[in-house]
Amino acid sequence: PQDPAFYGTDSVLLRSSKHYLTIRYTLLPYLYTLFYKAHTTGETVVRPLVHEFYSDSNTWEVDRQFLWGKHLLITPVLDPGTDIIKAYIPDAVWYDYETMERISDRKNHVDMHLPADKLGLHIRGGAILPTQKPEVTTTYSRRNPMGLIVALDDNNQAAGELFWDDGDSRDTVENGNYVHYQFSFVNGSLMLQVTTADYKDPNNLKFENITFLGVPLHPTSVSVTHIPTEGGLAKTTVLPNSSFDHDAAKQVLFLYSLSLTLGKSYAIHWEINEELERFDCYPEENADETKCKERGCLWKQSTTEGVPWCYYPSDYGYTVTTSNETSSGITLDITRNMKYRSSGRPDSPDVDNLRVQIWYHTSNMLQFKIWDPTNERFEVPVPLSVPSTPDTDESKRLYRVLVSKKPFGIQVIRNSTGTKM
Repeated sequence: PQDPAFYGTDSVLLRSSKHYLTIRYTLLPYLYTLFYKAHTTGETVVRPLVHEFYSDSNTWEVDRQFLWGKHLLITPVLDPGTDIIKAYIPDAVWYDYETMERISDRKNHVDMHLPADKLGLHIRGGAILPTQKPEVTTTYSRRNPMGLIVALDDNNQAAGELFWDDGDSRDTVENGNYVHYQFSFVNGSLMLQVTTADYKDPNNLKFENITFLGVPLHPTSVSVTHIPTEGGLAKTTVLPNSSFDHDAAKQVLFLYSLSLTLGKSYAIHWEINEELERFDCYPEENADETKCKERGCLWKQSTTEGVPWCYYPSDYGYTVTTSNETSSGITLDITRNMKYRSSGRPDSPDVDNLRVQIWYHTSNMLQFKIWDPTNERFEVPVPLSVPSTPDTDESKRLYRVLVSKKPFGIQVIRNSTGTKM
């Protein structure tokens, strides 16, 4: 009974074992690089949360979760007969490995819903993880194309590295018989910088696919530049539209069929029409630059139809300062960015600190309320037709709620289609 196959070809155990073993094989280049770091610098491969988040006392006693390196958070199910795991989400941006979505929790204890076929697997924002198309053995998987997962942090940056040798010989580090990369994403550009390329893989490996997590806008164009390591001219290629795709709901950018040769350096850059994301700051008639700036907004003319000339700065608005999520809803405190002046509407002054409450009433009904907790306001004296107690069964819910923290925002997503409602 120790063998998953004992339970049948279509058992939950067999399917989930195959699923997560496939993920492990996909991440072998990342794991292999962690062993290289352990060999050369003494870093740990598997480590407790406190090693990365030592200033957060909440991590000091967490012993039922662990990290691969600094970038992969693993939350196993260690008790039988349970679907809800008490877990801690450290203070960083985190993405669900399987859905690729950014999660709203941060520096918070959560009830993680992990049924029999799931374990918790999250990528830390700021990570660049090397991957490889999986096979049933390391011998076969080493012949397959490689890739990258780029998970952006609060500053839209990320970094990582890759160590690669023949996977068999001894003393390859001491003899210099390996390939080593430093990866970085800064200012909208991804750099694949090779630092050592004294090993030539016989399988002619290439980076084929790259996935970016946390990209809110669809690029208008994507370009790849080959950077010669020994002089010569850089060569830039603009990718066809069929080679990239963007999931707006999940904020994920996919690059396909790149064919970037292992052992060579590249830069990847994309262009985005940010005008299409402008939010009108002066919807009234007769807007001009003076009126716009009196509201603390930006003024820039555009030739694109429908694009407002007076628009809010990207960091305008509110930031989440405290957050508490339960099985029945979310409570938040949000604070206005004080570097911008008042809205300029004397009859509707800004409120610097607000309270936000979200209730999960039923499987297809939720409610949210935003108010000033320090001042009473008039509310229409008509009772709402809502259940007396919220619904706490997440598995029955037809929607999920994501809260962005900086700037604050609420997203309601339909589970069946991924549509933002």
